[in-house]
Amino acid sequence: MSCLILMSDAFLVPDNLTLKIFSFLSNLLDFDKSYCQIIFMKTKTIQNRVYGGVEANLREEERRKKLIEAGLETFGTKGYAKTNIKMICGIAGLTERYFYESFHHKEDLLCAVYRELIDEGQREAMAALEDSKGFPLETASRVLKMFYHRFQQDPRRAQLQLFEILGVSPKIDREYQNAMRLLADLVRLFLLKVFPRIHKEMLNKSIIPTGLAGSIIMIAHEWVLGGFITPLDEIISQSTDLFVAMGKHLEKQSGLKSKKK
Repeated sequence: MSCLILMSDAFLVPDNLTLKIFSFLSNLLDFDKSYCQIIFMKTKTIQNRVYGGVEANLREEERRKKLIEAGLETFGTKGYAKTNIKMICGIAGLTERYFYESFHHKEDLLCAVYRELIDEGQREAMAALEDSKGFPLETASRVLKMFYHRFQQDPRRAQLQLFEILGVSPKIDREYQNAMRLLADLVRLFLLKVFPRIHKEMLNKSIIPTGLAGSIIMIAHEWVLGGFITPLDEIISQSTDLFVAMGKHLEKQSGLKSKKK
């Protein structure tokens, strides 16, 4: 049996060109295609091959970023249920082959986009906390303002983060629940910074941080659905009032507990 071996590393061509080369050589050398085999010789070096000055793993990461941005655009404007992979790839400027290079299915992309939004918010909040100059309540208000302003600035984010993420699947529900726990942990951290006399042990057992996290999200829901009519500063003022009221309550409870001891 005649055998034509095309070694990707030797030819230094991407795999999608191999079939074209095979066809050309078969015709040139008068091989009977039914008696030829194509053997792709792949090694780890192909993963880091350079094209146009960019390594393969970096190009893959760039494609992933394009798909995530396209996911935000489609899920945030058309909605998750009305979006398909062809739409996503069209906006990303990639073929469907590259979608499956990074994600198994549409749900995986939704998960990745949502995580990206949550991680971005967490990074901004922690950076603000680290940069605070001795005024933790002002920092807390500033973080709240950043949180709500992102929704107003980019309605796609609001649609995805507040609505499209709900009720998709058990897997996505777990992502949402994890994000809510992270938000509750962030609220807990700010409560300790603003009200240092709160007993940490008592705060860790309290459901108040979870309740405040839920209120932040529900206020965002109502604000977005109402078309952002309420001025942002009013949203921040009332949200901060709620935060302070709960903080003072926890501080008072901590004082009563200390007296009993």
